[in-house]
Amino acid sequence: MNKVMVAIAPGSEEIEAVTIIDVLRRADIEVDVVSICPQGKLEVIASRGVKLVADYPLSHITAASYGMLVLPGGVPGSEVFRDSPQLIEIIKQRSTQQWLAAICAAPAVVLAHHHLLANAQVTCHPAFQHQLPPAQLSNQRVVIDSTNQLITSQGPGTAIEFSLALIEQLKGKACAESVATPMVLA
Repeated sequence: MNKVMVAIAPGSEEIEAVTIIDVLRRADIEVDVVSICPQGKLEVIASRGVKLVADYPLSHITAASYGMLVLPGGVPGSEVFRDSPQLIEIIKQRSTQQWLAAICAAPAVVLAHHHLLANAQVTCHPAFQHQLPPAQLSNQRVVIDSTNQLITSQGPGTAIEFSLALIEQLKGKACAESVATPMVLA
């Protein structure tokens, strides 16, 4: 299943959120932008004041409908994710067929906080790396842990590379390359 949920919350990192959504849609992947607002609002103000509008509030989605769940970073957006019992429950109950992807602060602030890293190799924004288990920390820009169905990345500057890695896992390397080439990345 190639349908993807990209979560957004007040304070999410807009470069990461928009890049993920845009690049996945270039690969003809169906993307639902899901608001994790405590009030269920669809419009959120991202970390640099950019207004983002979700397709659905979290309460209106069924997690099993997605092949991948994606958490952009940013603070306080990642803290909103961390503090959402409904989102955390969805992540905890994901099937072995579902990928989980997180970038920037989200791997540390959300996944490490809730002990959702298993034994995966991971990365995150350098400012949050001290929150990750040292034995699991990688300094790679994008880390794909196929065993744990987890993809992590470091921040806004790695958002395109991260998004292409998501495409590669969902639709293969040739598809990722076909998206990268017209974007003048390959």
